[in-house]
Amino acid sequence: MAKQSDKKIAQENLRYLRNLKQGFLTVNAIFILYQALYNYNTFTFWLATGYLVTTGISLFLWKQLVKYGSPRYSSDGSVIWPGEDLNSEGLTAYMFDIIYITWFVHITSMFFAWAWFILLVIPGFAIYKIWTFFIKPNFFSGGNMAGSDFQKSKRQKKLEKRQQEGNAKIKYAKI
Repeated sequence: MAKQSDKKIAQENLRYLRNLKQGFLTVNAIFILYQALYNYNTFTFWLATGYLVTTGISLFLWKQLVKYGSPRYSSDGSVIWPGEDLNSEGLTAYMFDIIYITWFVHITSMFFAWAWFILLVIPGFAIYKIWTFFIKPNFFSGGNMAGSDFQKSKRQKKLEKRQQEGNAKIKYAKI
């Protein structure tokens, strides 16, 4: 049963990696051909620098996904290791998001110069996550930590109340 799961993860990972490769080739070919053929006079140093930097970052993330998501097979074709699940949440999902945002910016920047500002979404989201999960809870908790380690939820209060009421209702019988 576990082998079936490994095979499924390996097949999905290969599909994701194949789609990423096709996406890279398509988006970059469209961007380069459009800039070379139709918009050569606006292809400035800064546009080339932005394109190369963002493509470099995307390629680095893609290589990381290939490294961690590529399955390994034995000589008889069975899956030795399916690779990390590329459909998982967390850092893997952020890598995909950054790649997709970069592709979107490359395509839209062919028509709108302001599209490069869309890339500010990436550090903005990172700052938001760092603020909500690390800085705010640890430094701006708003309560006195000496009195209690945490606030009890409504459910915890309700369970404690039931437990206290239950202890009062217990009757002991002598044998």
